[in-house]
Amino acid sequence: MTPLESKYDESRKQTVLHINASLTHNSVTDRVAAKMIDHLTHHYHRHICNGRNPVGEAEKPEDVLNIEECDVWSSKMPKFDRETMPRVWRARHGSEDETDLNAFRPIKELAEQMLRADFLVITSPVWNFSVPYALKQYIDCVVEAGLTFHDKDEEGPSRPYFQGRPLIVISSSGGKAPPAHEDYVFPFLSRIFAMCGFDDAHRVAIEGLAMYDKEECYQNAVHEANCIADEVVQNQKLRLDMNYA
Repeated sequence: MTPLESKYDESRKQTVLHINASLTHNSVTDRVAAKMIDHLTHHYHRHICNGRNPVGEAEKPEDVLNIEECDVWSSKMPKFDRETMPRVWRARHGSEDETDLNAFRPIKELAEQMLRADFLVITSPVWNFSVPYALKQYIDCVVEAGLTFHDKDEEGPSRPYFQGRPLIVISSSGGKAPPAHEDYVFPFLSRIFAMCGFDDAHRVAIEGLAMYDKEECYQNAVHEANCIADEVVQNQKLRLDMNYA
């Protein structure tokens, strides 16, 4: 089917999931992510249209991508603790107990949300060389063998359900970024989410917020993030062909 004969299929829109560990919606990481996602949406829209005017073409940039956000600080986020863990295990292994099922249900929903994402954006401050506990708890909830990646079996060791999906980590710190051997943020997050198939990892490290002009730091970070968004689209990491049926 040629582009002119193609029909835009809204049900197959690609999804960008923002896993938000920013402290407020006015945090520099959250603001950079918002700008980058807006830029990504417009760039993606131009690529889809590209002068071809397909039948049923999405008329507005906001029509081409699903944008979802998971606020890890939300009071609705499940807790993965010593009580929840055995309940989740039992629910995943056939328990019909309502308490077990209720404990597993919100975790299953978070896992499904992550698995349907085509592009992950993670925003987080750097706390003590690492990430805030709320982001770590989200990871502990969803990154489980058999839930968000294949468990080891007769076909081989544990492995992702899919590969090649992009991830961008936008982090911030008041001081200068630590040397590579003391950086526990990007290596940790890129390794963890690669287990789930998001192995095309990029980073925007916003550093020196307590030392330099914050607006300049913000503008530099937006430029860097937008360049990554352009690269993602140009490399067809969002699978442009999936938007035509």
